[in-house]
Amino acid sequence: MASPDLQSKVNQLTAKIEGDLTTMVDEVERLKLRPLGRKMHACIVSCYDKAGKNGRKEQIEQCSQQCEIPYRTAGAATQQEIGNFQNRLNRAMQQCNDDAQGMVTPDMQNDSRKMKKVEDSLLKCIDGAIGKSREALKPMKQRIESHLS
Repeated sequence: MASPDLQSKVNQLTAKIEGDLTTMVDEVERLKLRPLGRKMHACIVSCYDKAGKNGRKEQIEQCSQQCEIPYRTAGAATQQEIGNFQNRLNRAMQQCNDDAQGMVTPDMQNDSRKMKKVEDSLLKCIDGAIGKSREALKPMKQRIESHLS
């Protein structure tokens, strides 16, 4: 159903939101997750230092596992937020597609003017869905950072 022009415009819009999401995730990773990862590794090193040459293997493992909890929790919260974001965007895009398909009648297949109207409606819907998703990036970042504090 999609014309090459429509596909190109949709690709541009999705590339924009993907770029915005990547930028936000990279910033969170650099400024929040990396320092947590560094703390985790420093904590694990201290587990080995505390155990010395006479400590039990289990003691080191238990200590190390405790050190990993904040980093793993933060990573899981980050991944869940990103997954939720992507699911919401996918559902919105699917709803746009469903709405456009619902507008098509059998006689429209050969009428380029009517199909253009459907494509314009689809593009407007997708643009709106992506716009809402872009607005949701800041609150999502704040939610992620609240898990990392």
